[in-house]
Amino acid sequence: MNSANVSDIQANILFWIIISLFAWQGYRRGIWSELTKLAFIFAGFLLGSPEYLGNMLVKAVNGFYMAFQFLLHGGLEAIATGNFDADALARIFEEIADIPKPITKDNYELALFLVTIFLIAIGYLASKLFKKDKMPGLALVVGALNGFLLSYIFLPLLPETTPFTFKDLTLSGIIAQLMDLAGYILELFVRGVSAFFEFLLNVFGPWTIPLLLLIIIVLALSSLTRSKKKNGQSGQSGGGSS
Repeated sequence: MNSANVSDIQANILFWIIISLFAWQGYRRGIWSELTKLAFIFAGFLLGSPEYLGNMLVKAVNGFYMAFQFLLHGGLEAIATGNFDADALARIFEEIADIPKPITKDNYELALFLVTIFLIAIGYLASKLFKKDKMPGLALVVGALNGFLLSYIFLPLLPETTPFTFKDLTLSGIIAQLMDLAGYILELFVRGVSAFFEFLLNVFGPWTIPLLLLIIIVLALSSLTRSKKKNGQSGQSGGGSS
């Protein structure tokens, strides 16, 4: 069995595992929760695909960014004073001409991929706002559809050949292949984090580190707040039962 056939088998197994997991999750969560996920997954797919709305999104982001730079470099003052002198405007456009756009050819694919991930994550968080309803069967179907869409988005990103094969099925061979697979996944993770950080540096420059620290602090505080609320609720329920 060659590596291409092994890769196809692994992709098919992963495909049905993903659909099964999301169908089971849909059965547990309810129809409105799954419809919310579906809306955000579909939006992420459209906005993250160059052949659909991706190109339009990139042009809009770069356009808004350059318009913001125009305002920062004197455009706002010109609008406030009503002084639209041709020389002044030419000077502003000359200053912002050398400013790099946030999304370039080098980070184009990464930017669209991050948009997809962001919208899917928002959809997952928003779905938690809904309680389970009385249509578990329909929720199961929508959950399976969510799994299908996610498979359609992410499975093509997997490499054609994977480190794990069925050539050596001895215990030592399986352990060695699992170690290779773990190293392969770790390498992909490090490369992804590095590319993401480089993208942030390109967009936010020296503000990247303070921004990341602020996000970490906000997430930590929100996590502590949720933990205190849960502890308070459990304490009240425990006190009430005594």
